[in-house]
Amino acid sequence: MGGFASGLTDAGFVLRWATDNDPHAAAAFRHRFPDVDFYERDICGLSASSLPAVDVLAGGFPCQSFSQAGNRGGFEDERGRLFFEIPRLLGEWSEWNRPKLLILENVPHLLHGDEGAWFDAVCRSLRRAGYWFRAESCWVANVRKWTGIPQDRERLFLVAASRTHFTYNPFTPPALPESRIGTRTIHDIVDRRTRSEDADYLAAGNTYRKMIEAEMASGQSQDNLYQVRRSYVREKPGALCPTLTANMGIGGHNVPFLLDEWGIRRLRVGEVAHLQGFDAAEPELFPNLVPTAERYRLLGNAACPELARLAGEQCLAALAEGLE
Repeated sequence: MGGFASGLTDAGFVLRWATDNDPHAAAAFRHRFPDVDFYERDICGLSASSLPAVDVLAGGFPCQSFSQAGNRGGFEDERGRLFFEIPRLLGEWSEWNRPKLLILENVPHLLHGDEGAWFDAVCRSLRRAGYWFRAESCWVANVRKWTGIPQDRERLFLVAASRTHFTYNPFTPPALPESRIGTRTIHDIVDRRTRSEDADYLAAGNTYRKMIEAEMASGQSQDNLYQVRRSYVREKPGALCPTLTANMGIGGHNVPFLLDEWGIRRLRVGEVAHLQGFDAAEPELFPNLVPTAERYRLLGNAACPELARLAGEQCLAALAEGLE
C-alpha cells in the first residue's frame, strides 16, 4: 500500500513506478500516489524492458516464509521463491541502466534461518546479478527504538550496490540518535474515551473474549494491549503494541485487543495505521472500495514509512559518496 514508497519520498526520492498483483494493494497505492505508474501484475510476468530505468530499486518481498512466527519454509515456499524474481529483473537491464542501489525489506530471521543458508542464497543471487552485498550491508531496526512509534516491530533492510557504478558498497546503517523528540505512547494513539463501532467489540460469550478476559484477570495491567495468538492470548507490557501482521485482516490470531468502558474491542483501522507509521487519516489511505478486513491486512503487510525514510536517507548519502 506504499509504506516503503512514503518513506523514500520523504527521504527525497521521486517515485517512477511500482508493482503488485494484489488488487487491494494496487487500489490503495493508486489512491495515495495517483501520478505514479502502477503495474498491477504478478512479478513473474514483469519484464525490465517495459520498466523505466531507476537509480534505486526498492521492494519488500514476502516475509511469511522467513518469519520465526511462520512456517519457516524459506525458499521451499513458493512465496519465498519470489525473491529470485528481483535478481532476474536486475539481470534484464543493461549494465548501465541497472539500478545503482537495491534496497529490500524483510524480517531479521532471514539472516539466520536454516543455519544461515537463506542469507547465503540471497548473497549469492545478488552478487551474480552484479551487486556488492554482504552482511555489513544490512540494517536491523526495531520501530520502537528508531522512531517515536510504540510498536515492537523489528525489520531487516538489505542494501546492495551495482558493481558497474561503484567500486564498493557505500551504504552504512543509520546511527541511532541519542534521543528522540515527540515519542508517543499507546495512550497517545489509542482512543479509549470514544465508543467504537459495534463490529469492533467482541460479543458476550465469544471464545476470544473469554480468553482475553482470563488473561486480563491475571495480567499486569488492563491498560495494556492483548494479542490473540493461535491458541492463547498474550499481554504486551510496557505500553507497546505487538508486531502488527496481515493476519489481522484474515481473522483469528495476531489481532490486538484492548479494554475500554464499553467492552473488549480490536484496534481501529486508524489506530493501526498510526501504530504502523502512517499519519494520514483513513480516507487518505484507502479508497472506499477497499473493505475493512483488507485495510487491516494491507496495514499489517506494510513497511513502516519512518524506517523506510531513515534507510532512504542513508541510500541518498551512499549515492552521493560512491558516485563522487
